[in-house]
Amino acid sequence: MVVCLISFKGMATSFENCCICELRHISKLSVVWCSDCNEGLCQECREHHSFSKASRNHTVFPIGKYETLPAFIENIKLHCDEHDEKYLLFCKEHNECACRKCVISEKHRKCKEISPLADVVKNVKTSVAFTEIVSSLQEMKGNVALILEDRRMNMYSIERIESEISVTRQQINHHLDKLQDHFVAELTKAVENSTKEIQSFIMALTTNQRDIEEWIQDVESIKKHATDMQTFLGITNLETKLNKTSNDLQSWIDGNHLSQTVVSYHLNTLLHNIINERTKFGKFDVHVMPSKLSLKRRMLGQAQIIKENAKSTSSLEHMTLELKTKMNTNAFNVSGCCILPNGNFIVSNYDPSYLILIAADGKTENKISSIMQTIIDVTCVDNETVAVISYTQKNIELISLKSGKTIKNISTSDPALCLIYTEGTFIVCLENGQMKEFRLEDNKTDDIVSTVVSRSITELNNTLYSVKKDTNTIVCHKRNGDIVWTFTDEKVLKKPRGIAVDEYGNAIVAGVESNNVIVISADGTKHKILLSQTDLCGSPWAVSFNNKFKYLLVSNDKDGRAFLYSVNYS
Repeated sequence: MVVCLISFKGMATSFENCCICELRHISKLSVVWCSDCNEGLCQECREHHSFSKASRNHTVFPIGKYETLPAFIENIKLHCDEHDEKYLLFCKEHNECACRKCVISEKHRKCKEISPLADVVKNVKTSVAFTEIVSSLQEMKGNVALILEDRRMNMYSIERIESEISVTRQQINHHLDKLQDHFVAELTKAVENSTKEIQSFIMALTTNQRDIEEWIQDVESIKKHATDMQTFLGITNLETKLNKTSNDLQSWIDGNHLSQTVVSYHLNTLLHNIINERTKFGKFDVHVMPSKLSLKRRMLGQAQIIKENAKSTSSLEHMTLELKTKMNTNAFNVSGCCILPNGNFIVSNYDPSYLILIAADGKTENKISSIMQTIIDVTCVDNETVAVISYTQKNIELISLKSGKTIKNISTSDPALCLIYTEGTFIVCLENGQMKEFRLEDNKTDDIVSTVVSRSITELNNTLYSVKKDTNTIVCHKRNGDIVWTFTDEKVLKKPRGIAVDEYGNAIVAGVESNNVIVISADGTKHKILLSQTDLCGSPWAVSFNNKFKYLLVSNDKDGRAFLYSVNYS
């Protein structure tokens, strides 16, 4: 995320002396720090500051508490270097703060999405992004402790071999002293070689552990003493540290740092006859085994949360639709729809089962029949391929749009209710309530933890948005099963079916019985009716959103109509 904390050159003023008095060539110790003025104030200046109309609403902290803030928070600039004015606005197009003069400059003159900075940073300390950072720090602390314990236990298990050898040695004849000494010397060398690397790795982990403890203290200090502006602008620094340490931990697991070193030994069967026979004391093996340690990863896909939240704060309020094309799809039992990367459209019909390929101008190009029965959902793979699932069959079928033939089958073990495709992977919600992930490249399957039985699903940045089966509830949840938010309002949304999500995390849902299309904000707290029954002239069933074109496709349930809209956020 790129925001207005561009320069970290250190504080322009001192904590020690009152900045106002210094301008008058008077030396007085400051007792408070004003974050809005970015200045320290003595007791006398503080009183004037609190009565002045221009500054009476400024946020001040005792100087001792403000000094506890992390250096990167202290160094955040709240004024524009170019115009020497306070930042008051936030440009979503450039993702940066701006002053009054910035917005009329050449850079921002044509920008349409400029919001008051106070609105953007409002409630940032309770935002999903900041909460995720707090949780991730605690989780990372636990992960480091888990790795340290694992490494120590591995080291202890290696070192235990020597004591076991000593016990065995006490049971044999004095004639084995030299052989024992030779064997133990070799073993000790092997143990030292094995533990040296682990000890070095533990030292590095201990350093990371100290860093994380310090960051946790920083976050607590930010919670208590930083302004919302400072918190909002300082999150990037925390995210950078978290992502780097999180990636380091995962790289250690993916690499050889956490491979288990096992030292075992095998005693010679002739030891009992050692007096009459000279041989080696024994032999040992050193095996490096893959780590079975599994770390929690909350931060997957989190790098964009701040950017999305900042944009979506106002995108819902200003989100409007412009009708581009009305289409007659000839699909009178619609089950799904999708927008291809080239701007063409696909609509699927449940019974009888077929696919309708529609050009970007709304004209029907092709009808594909004689494929799987009772098609219940469709998703695009690329410009030439779509995937479909059936309510009665237990597989995903990949269909060539050129030939109209099935080019690949992927078994799903159970009939499915919905599917999506993203970056080489299908996510399928099965009728039995399970949610599974299928890789297109090798058909490998992984389970997704979820307590939600999804009737329809979509995804953005590893966050899932589900229509909960047989309810009027929309659920936003993570792949590990954590619920982010739920939305239920039967006055607004009844029998939700199709669901899509825009680039800001706003969920777009079609209500079959409420005869409308609504949008739910990225945090699940707000909603807006985008299309009513008057707009649709019927009941919408399927929706699809394309981030590239900013297109929303809505397909009605029974009348064969589909509508293409251009989505605007200004």
